[in-house]
Amino acid sequence: TMTNSGPTAPITAEEFASAMQAFVPFERAPHIAAAVSGGADSVALALLTDAWARAHGGNVTALIIDHGLRPESAAEAGQTASRLAARGIRSEILVWRGGKPKTGVQAAARQARYELLDDWCRWHGVLHLAVAHHAGDQMETFMMRLRRGSGPDGLAAMAPVRELGACRLLRPVLQFPKARLEATLTSAGVAWVEDPSNRDPKYARTVIRRELAATAVDRDEIGIATHRFARARHALEAVTAEWLARHAALDPAGYLTFPRNAWHVAADEVRLRVLSRAARAIGGKAYAPDLRALERLAAKLEGGQGATLGLARFDAAPDRIGVYREARHLPPPCVLGAGICRWDDRFAVSVPAQKAGVAVLSWSAALAGNWPKRERPGWYAALPAKVRAGLPVFRADGGYFVRNPGDPKNNGISVRFAPQMPLSGSGFSVA
Repeated sequence: TMTNSGPTAPITAEEFASAMQAFVPFERAPHIAAAVSGGADSVALALLTDAWARAHGGNVTALIIDHGLRPESAAEAGQTASRLAARGIRSEILVWRGGKPKTGVQAAARQARYELLDDWCRWHGVLHLAVAHHAGDQMETFMMRLRRGSGPDGLAAMAPVRELGACRLLRPVLQFPKARLEATLTSAGVAWVEDPSNRDPKYARTVIRRELAATAVDRDEIGIATHRFARARHALEAVTAEWLARHAALDPAGYLTFPRNAWHVAADEVRLRVLSRAARAIGGKAYAPDLRALERLAAKLEGGQGATLGLARFDAAPDRIGVYREARHLPPPCVLGAGICRWDDRFAVSVPAQKAGVAVLSWSAALAGNWPKRERPGWYAALPAKVRAGLPVFRADGGYFVRNPGDPKNNGISVRFAPQMPLSGSGFSVA
């Protein structure tokens, strides 16, 4: 929705407060993290969020991401921190360390960025992370997904709010055009950094941006369309969650079953969503599988064939469909320190201080040969082999042991099934 202040006017405090109203309630004196790249959009977000937080007795920490992809990125991050400090805004620079992929750099950078931001919020007890996606980004997302043949989920584009592992991701400027964010900075006398990758034609989003600028697209109409698709997605997710609550049996050991007939008679959109939810929860991946891949999986299950998707294995028995973690791409052995660690993006492993130094391994033929069956606990031996293959095994003092994720006591080292995307999920929001 276009605001009344014109397409190139600065965003007022009142307009921003109205946008933030979509995310209430906040705690007293809210602490908000704002993701800042140094570009106009995110620096404007930091200024607006800071003013809003101060008015509510709270504060903002700007989290500046240095991806390390260009030689000048560290200097630019420092420059952005100085600009924010001059406005009284505290910041921290988070650096993406380690090797960078040769292909899929933008996708890898995005994933690394969200992991860094979410981890910082977890360690600092911050519940809200604001990001600067604006109306232009929303329109580009819609057009890119339209070209890829996306269904209603993709065409709903970006939600105003979504859940990460430790915090809520808020998009308070999603309704404002980029020009108004730039005007907000210009009127405040604050400079920004231009990222050359935003003009690089090798990125699909840059190409879409140029095409949209060269054609007479009605931006308001695309905004209305994304909102309508968001409504449809919201309703379909509610129906899917209800179906899962009624029919799906999720075992604490990290596998799922549901009646084949109940799935067979459900509406096509619900059936595909059930498969998508199951693949993400059991395979451990954060992002939804491709719609075409889901359609192929559904057709195989219809024909009584099993198949795999997103590291999840779907088995079609005559009366039930079972979903298990595939026995491949499991984590390499590692030594655990004290605290809570994630294993295979599916299990939360809690290690008390006195047990630090224990090794955790994936199932393997070598492990099976070294660990006699008579030494394995009864509950573990009773599990189907395909379930055991996806559970962590521990090694200490020369012996092996496992922890039952279904044991309510779960003392000492404990294991809990906690995938990145739970089976029911947090749902898509409509502002």
